[in-house]
Amino acid sequence: MVDEIRALFSLIGPEVDTSEIVVGRQGLRVGRGSDNNLVLNHREISRQHMRIVWREDDTYLVEDLNSSNGVFFNETRIPARVPQEISVGDSIRIGPFVLKLEQLILTQRAPVPRASEPSSSLPLSGTLEVMVGHPMGVPRDRSSWLKYLPGIYSDDEFLGRFLLIFESIMAPITWTIDAMDLYWTPETAPAEWLQWIGSWFDLLIVPELPLDRQREIVRQIGWLFLRRGTKAGLERLLELYFGVTPEIIEDAPCHFVVRLPLPKDGSPALGADLADRLIDAQRPAFASYRLEVE
Repeated sequence: MVDEIRALFSLIGPEVDTSEIVVGRQGLRVGRGSDNNLVLNHREISRQHMRIVWREDDTYLVEDLNSSNGVFFNETRIPARVPQEISVGDSIRIGPFVLKLEQLILTQRAPVPRASEPSSSLPLSGTLEVMVGHPMGVPRDRSSWLKYLPGIYSDDEFLGRFLLIFESIMAPITWTIDAMDLYWTPETAPAEWLQWIGSWFDLLIVPELPLDRQREIVRQIGWLFLRRGTKAGLERLLELYFGVTPEIIEDAPCHFVVRLPLPKDGSPALGADLADRLIDAQRPAFASYRLEVE
C-alpha cells in the first residue's frame, strides 16, 4: 500500500466559486491567467501569481512567482522565488484572497500490479497518476491558445495538442513579461539587472558591492543623476558605495581633495582603485582632484 497526501485549504475572497481547495502532489498554480489551476480574476492578482508545491518529505511549500503585489505568508511578505514551508494553520494572502491550510489528509492507494499479474487484480479505484516533466500551469490536454483562433479551430483536438508544444516553451517568457515591473523595482530586481540599470545612467555598479548597497544606489539613482558633477552628488555616491562619509575640500580653483576613510577589513575590490574610478567618472570635466585614502 502507498500513502497519498493531500492538503486541504480553505479559500475566502470576493466572488470565489468554492470555499475549499484540495492540493495533491501535483501542486497548485494560482493567478489571473486561464492556464492556472486556480484562476482568481482580480486586478491585484498577476497572471502567474504564486504556486504551492509538494516536497518529497510530504510537506508543502508556497512560492511567489514574481507577482506584482506579492504573497503574504502569515501577514509577512515573502521574497519572490524563495519557497516557504507551510504548516497546518498557516495562511497565505494574495490581494483580497486568503488561503489557509486546514489539514493534511493521508489516504491509502491500491497497489499497482507487476507486469506478470493480470490487470483484473487491480481494483478500479486504484488509478495511477503519472506526471513527469510537465510544466506547472500549462494545460495537459489542449492549449489555451485556441481561444485566440477563429471558432472553427476550437474543437480541433490535434491543433490543441500541437499548440501545447509552443505554449509550454513560451510559458516562462510570458510569466516573466507579466512580472516585468519587479525587474525595475530596486527591492526585487536581480543583481545583474541592478548593474544594467546603473549603466543607463553611466553609473558604475560593480558585482563585488554588497547587494543591499546596490539596491540603495539604484533606489537613489535619479537623485544622483541630477546632481552629477556636484559636491553633494559625489559625497552621497561614495557614502553609498563604501558605507563611510567622505570629506571633499575645494582647495584651489578647479581642484578638490577627497579624503575617504576606507575600512581596513574591506574587500580589496572596494578599495582606492574603485574610489578613483568613481571620482574620475563623476567629476566635472574641467576639474582635477586628489584622492587621500585614510
